[in-house]
Amino acid sequence: MTLISVVFCSNAQTEKIKNGHFVISYDKDIEEYALASARILNFVWERLDEFGFKPPKKVVFNLVKSERNRLFAHKNKPIITLEYTSLDPSKVPANFAYGLCHEMGHIGMFHITPNKNNWMSLYYREGWADIFGENITVLLYEKFGIYAWPNPYNYLERMAIYTNMRTQAFEKGDDVSASYISDFFWKKLIEEKGMDKMPFFFRQIKSNRVRNPDADKKIRAELVKFGVTDDLLEYFDQNKQHLIYYPDNKYDR
Repeated sequence: MTLISVVFCSNAQTEKIKNGHFVISYDKDIEEYALASARILNFVWERLDEFGFKPPKKVVFNLVKSERNRLFAHKNKPIITLEYTSLDPSKVPANFAYGLCHEMGHIGMFHITPNKNNWMSLYYREGWADIFGENITVLLYEKFGIYAWPNPYNYLERMAIYTNMRTQAFEKGDDVSASYISDFFWKKLIEEKGMDKMPFFFRQIKSNRVRNPDADKKIRAELVKFGVTDDLLEYFDQNKQHLIYYPDNKYDR
């Protein structure tokens, strides 16, 4: 049984739920969404722990009514924020269940590997979280089906819209985006080595102080030591400009 305590804050409209490893702040009229978020987040936290990531003992999650829909994790602190216009998946195109899995991927990686001098490109960070999130969303669906969220919906099917577009782009030989390229790198790395080996890889990156100006060479060396296939190593060499942030190039951080 998960114990839940509710703390009333100075703002009469705001409450906090302490649930498992999460402290969740929310407006009191969306409590069912806060509870659903807690259930999903704790499920993902347990998967991270099983894989050996040793995630933070406490993570803050903020649900914030806004004029936009945005879900993001803090790079340096275990904090996730969901800004929302609506939490009903039938009214907005957001995939809340997958999104929470995705953001916990960021928390899991950043807890092990600090992004010293921002050597990780945007695509490196997001590609990892994309593929981690996709893998965990499948497990979430096996556990809860369409009922993980207060408004039942097929979040696995909604996620597949993106993954199918990515697969079709590669199969057609299209000029694929940097986002797809990074996703493919992480997808192949996890398929080759297994999710349970990723914490070791991230800890090696940390212990060997990967950072610019030679982050690309150090990551390549870690991939060699990690025992990846020649095909994946060649793929990294061909696409490292999308994975590593170079201060003097045109690619997004």
